[in-house]
Amino acid sequence: RTHTMKFQQIRSATSIITFGGVRFLIDPMLSPMGTYPSVPHTCSTGRGNPNSELPCPPEAVLDVDAVIITHLHFDHFDEAAIKLLPKTLPLFSQSEEEAATIRGYGFEDVRVLREEGVEFKGVTLYRTACDHGSSNLATMALYKEVQLSEKASGVVFESASEKERFYLAGDTIYCSLVVDAIGKYKPGIIAVNAAGAQAPLGHPIIMNQYDVLTLMNDFPQLTVIATHVEGVSHATVTRALLREFATAHGLSKLLIPGDGEVLEF
Repeated sequence: RTHTMKFQQIRSATSIITFGGVRFLIDPMLSPMGTYPSVPHTCSTGRGNPNSELPCPPEAVLDVDAVIITHLHFDHFDEAAIKLLPKTLPLFSQSEEEAATIRGYGFEDVRVLREEGVEFKGVTLYRTACDHGSSNLATMALYKEVQLSEKASGVVFESASEKERFYLAGDTIYCSLVVDAIGKYKPGIIAVNAAGAQAPLGHPIIMNQYDVLTLMNDFPQLTVIATHVEGVSHATVTRALLREFATAHGLSKLLIPGDGEVLEF
């Protein structure tokens, strides 16, 4: 039977993807507004991080089959998530190294995403590569200063019960790695992290409106979901800006869900 894919925007990079009838919680950042300081050397708004509240109680996102943590930055996996997530819930990590860190928090079923694919309840997950500022020397210097890794990953979802593949691009600028993944997996729908976050100021670490425009011009067949818009102090793109930009450039296949909103395909 064919399933309906659903994408529920929670806040920032946190979402719930229902694919092949399986519910995946993506990158849970469940802290109240202002729990973390603003990111240094950026255009920070001063409200700290996250800079908005969750649209629901944090417990409301726990009814899932598995969790995917694309990388270990605080806005993708935070202390509140570590505390709240059931320790028996299957978690997918981007590497053996990060899986070991997550196991250290007490999680009992931590699996590793692989380029060749891992299977979960009839859904195959393929790890894809990202440029989360790793090609930029100023960004790499900042990562070193704040003792964070530059490594991030995306995920392609595939199931016999879904008409097309879905590609969660993850924390990346638009670059040849993304082009290659689209060429290889030929998804019908792609979710892009599009807050235009910069670290340090002027150095993009994820997509902004121009990355989205270029991607959509290069692959007009794709339906594009803009996620990870707003929510963090180093973002430069708001939903209002992106909607205005989409209208001005005729991007009719760009979907920009609000917090809590569910898209069905």
